[in-house]
Amino acid sequence: MGIDIRGEKDELAATLNDAVRAIRAALAEFSDAAATRKTEATEAVRKAGSRAADQAGALASDARASADRGVQRLSDSVVANPLAALAIAAGIGFILAHLTRAER
Repeated sequence: MGIDIRGEKDELAATLNDAVRAIRAALAEFSDAAATRKTEATEAVRKAGSRAADQAGALASDARASADRGVQRLSDSVVANPLAALAIAAGIGFILAHLTRAER
């Protein structure tokens, strides 16, 4: 009635080898899942960035068109009322000159 140390050792080594294989398989599965998630996240960020760039381009185009309309309206107003435009410009110049001299 003795203890079979060699048998116990072999059984323990086999159990450890099985555990190592299971851990490696789990790590490989985790790595694959992480790579898939990374690819999905990268694609989602790329699409969101593309949509944001498209929207920013549209907003810039709208702002440019609005500014062009404002300039055209101002130009039309100056052509229609040159004396009023001259008086307004002179008034703004006077105010700016007064403000800059007051700060000295």
